[in-house]
Amino acid sequence: MIDIHNLTAGYGKLEILQDLSLSFGGQQFSAVLGPNGSGKSTLMKAIMGINTIFGGSVKLAKRELVGMPTEAISRLGIAYVPQRENIFDELTVRENLQLGGRSLPRENRDNALAELFELFPILGGRPGQRAGSLSGGEHQMLAIAIAWLSRPRLMLLDEPSAGLAPAVALEVFGVLKALGQQGITLIVVEQNARRILQYCDQAFVLREGRLAFQGTAAECLRDEETIKGYLGVH
Repeated sequence: MIDIHNLTAGYGKLEILQDLSLSFGGQQFSAVLGPNGSGKSTLMKAIMGINTIFGGSVKLAKRELVGMPTEAISRLGIAYVPQRENIFDELTVRENLQLGGRSLPRENRDNALAELFELFPILGGRPGQRAGSLSGGEHQMLAIAIAWLSRPRLMLLDEPSAGLAPAVALEVFGVLKALGQQGITLIVVEQNARRILQYCDQAFVLREGRLAFQGTAAECLRDEETIKGYLGVH
């Protein structure tokens, strides 16, 4: 679904990704792993047209994204959940969800919310709660739910388990796996490598802006050099 070829990207004049080429398949749950500073978040932002592209291409189903405004990229069916500032803290849960579903036909919104509360039952009992008072796990569930309401074919998530207790992180990964089973393609940047590899289909490991490993999640878990050298887990 996403084909990246010879991509060099970064911020201002600083190049982070270096001549990177990789492809994310449709209807797969892919994890992008690697040490801090390896370019994981930069890759997400490059797909969304948020940072500086110095060269190369990013194609969605053969359509070039480089040079397109972020809003236009979103309208192609891509939802991006950044690590921070991904909900409106001062609004209630319901108000956040109403904003997330504003692109749906009015007659479909009630059904969409009912389906959402089945997928995210933790949100169903908190419609009037101010979003800023949610726990870390609830906060992340709400951010993912808002993205899901746009009915994306592709979701990009940057560090969805950051700051969460291990048990809560597993709940988030479980929800993501369920979304993948609905046919949504997922690309997830994650520091919690060993845990997410239990849920995803394929893994890409970046190091210093370059591709260090690609393969199935099972292959990544079996690759001791990758696990010890690039992921910092044993």
